[in-house]
Amino acid sequence: MSELNLEQLLSELSDEPIEVDWNAPEAGQFPPIAAPGTYDFVFRLREDEPFGSVEIQGRKYLTVVFDADVQVNGESKTLTYQRVNAYKHEKVALASIAELARSLSLRPATNPPSNRDWVETFQSASGRARGKAELSWRYFDKATGVTYSTSPRKRKNPSGQKVKDTAWPRNADGTFADTVQASDGTKHYGQAEFIRFFSPAVSADAATA
Repeated sequence: MSELNLEQLLSELSDEPIEVDWNAPEAGQFPPIAAPGTYDFVFRLREDEPFGSVEIQGRKYLTVVFDADVQVNGESKTLTYQRVNAYKHEKVALASIAELARSLSLRPATNPPSNRDWVETFQSASGRARGKAELSWRYFDKATGVTYSTSPRKRKNPSGQKVKDTAWPRNADGTFADTVQASDGTKHYGQAEFIRFFSPAVSADAATA
């Protein structure tokens, strides 16, 4: 292209300045499907690998991996790779696998349920059982070991020490910021995850999306 043609091209282009955010999330990152809040959902087991295990204190516990079809402003969106397991900490009333089952109005054939009971119960309910859960955003900064969350709580860091999450940043109007800034200055979207499940008796007025 000749210099004359280049100058002509530049003169024809829009000269509206567009600010560049050099720390914006990299290509391939996507915003969470919904804002933090409480949502109704339809339970669906993952087709690729619906069951697995997690090792806690030297013992392996059943893990259930599922997707959830969530209603967001009248539109159905899918929250993928959600996990619950059969481990029950002494300070909680129910293991997360039981919390999910209760929210879906499911009860295994026996009490206490065997691992096979859990598997068969969730298999029979996949694609039709409905529940209610609280959705949160979370981002883990590997460089500092800090977890940012819209619902801060205590966790164990890679060293096994208990640390409290850092609260997710907010906008001037009090709403959650779209991204969190990591220690290297880059911005990241949060990972959307269910952090607790509500029993069917809990009214939709308990929390709203």
